[in-house]
Amino acid sequence: MIPIQLFKTKKEALAISGGCTKTTKMPSESYSLPAKECITGSKLVNVKGSVCEGCYALKGNYHRFAKTIEPLQYKRLESLKNPLWVDAMVKLIGNKPYFRWHDSGDLQSVEHLSKIAQVARRLDKTLFWLPTREANIVKDFLKTESIPVNLIVRISSMFIDQPAKLPRSLKGYANVLTSTVHSQKELTGFKCLAPKQQGKCGSCRACWDNKVTNVSYLAH
Repeated sequence: MIPIQLFKTKKEALAISGGCTKTTKMPSESYSLPAKECITGSKLVNVKGSVCEGCYALKGNYHRFAKTIEPLQYKRLESLKNPLWVDAMVKLIGNKPYFRWHDSGDLQSVEHLSKIAQVARRLDKTLFWLPTREANIVKDFLKTESIPVNLIVRISSMFIDQPAKLPRSLKGYANVLTSTVHSQKELTGFKCLAPKQQGKCGSCRACWDNKVTNVSYLAH
């Protein structure tokens, strides 16, 4: 049984969850956590040639407006512990057709992914996309739960120009796909159109499409 929504207004839900984020690239709102708290990414940021080296979420507007952005990101991180978080996110996302998890930051635990899955099940008309480098969290989640049909989980490559490869433990699961990052080398899969579209998704929704097994992004 789907729980009755507790919040009458988005203002109430905002106070619990810390709110959603808006980026110029995305066709919809997203959700942002502090990149400094990424479990894997915080290690890769110091590794030459990794996709996290020179992390975009630690520079540009994220850095320029850090005094405003970081407190909200940490509020969202803390809010994951709140038992009302799922209901708050359901209220905030509402009837949006698309939603991205983590334009900054990543999964923190199996419980975190479980809560995201609960949001997706509650909002079955919304398509969700979750890029992550936390393959072990996804693996442990799948021991007891399944990925909702409207949630696309893309296991992100660790290094630039690294071919797409799902860990053996994740092969065969519905909606568990991949994404890669390329420099000049052509990688197998759908090549992100944003660099040719003023850095925006435009009408493209490949990241949310379970028929697109791999999406490759230009290193930036």
